[in-house]
Amino acid sequence: MIKTIEKRVSVRTYQKKPLLKNDEKAVKDIIEELTDKKGPFGHSVRLFFYDSPYTGDEVQIQIGTYGFVKNPPAFVAGCVKNDFEGIVDYGYLFEKVILRLTQMNLGSVWLGGTFNREAFDYLLAEGEVVPAVTPVGYPAENRSIKEKVIRTAIKGDRRLPFETLFFENDIKTPLNKAHQIAKYLELVRIGPSASNKQPWRVIVKGNKVHFYLEKTKGYAENMPFDIQALDLGIAICHFELGLIEDQKTYAIVVDSDHPQVDQMKYIISFDCIKDHDLN
Repeated sequence: MIKTIEKRVSVRTYQKKPLLKNDEKAVKDIIEELTDKKGPFGHSVRLFFYDSPYTGDEVQIQIGTYGFVKNPPAFVAGCVKNDFEGIVDYGYLFEKVILRLTQMNLGSVWLGGTFNREAFDYLLAEGEVVPAVTPVGYPAENRSIKEKVIRTAIKGDRRLPFETLFFENDIKTPLNKAHQIAKYLELVRIGPSASNKQPWRVIVKGNKVHFYLEKTKGYAENMPFDIQALDLGIAICHFELGLIEDQKTYAIVVDSDHPQVDQMKYIISFDCIKDHDLN
């Protein structure tokens, strides 16, 4: 999965053809499998597959992407409880969907604020929200001009420097790139985030890895949920998948003894104390 994380790119332009039947079945199998899983805070996500452009045969409402996506043959969407921890879990689980699609050489892109959210109202139980959807299809050989403009506008090929995101013991001491855990934090650094804001921060202290949110002031305040909670879910997903691939032993915990950081929201920690390779 590490190589999949490294090669994943956002795809906004698709070939003008529907999914092959075997690929459609594989996507639906992924959805069925991950619908039964839970995120680090214990929420599950109800996932759905839709042929473009409608959300369902009985409810003929166009999903729509406001011109941000070209020729999408299908979509995957999901519902979750609309609280901060629920949105983190959505980011965590939905990124697993994205990565599984990437393994199939299918294109996808996180859409958090650029689709017709009301199209999914008929699915929602009380207190639920659809935080994001993704188109699914075969990537076009060449990006459209609009896609290139969008990617440039959100700085899609840029990432903040390692030393500005990851720290040791406190928020003032950058983590050495030679640290045993740096390999997995690099998977966090290259992950997608809303408008490429990269709001995650991590403090490594001993064998514990603490995740924080440094909220972008004034960003997406009109959204019906905290969109940057999705980003933290994606970051946690990437970090954990790296540990799993290298067969590291860990536990995801809420650590009451995490380092206190002003102006940042503590999210969750990885306790790797059982893994002697991280001592």
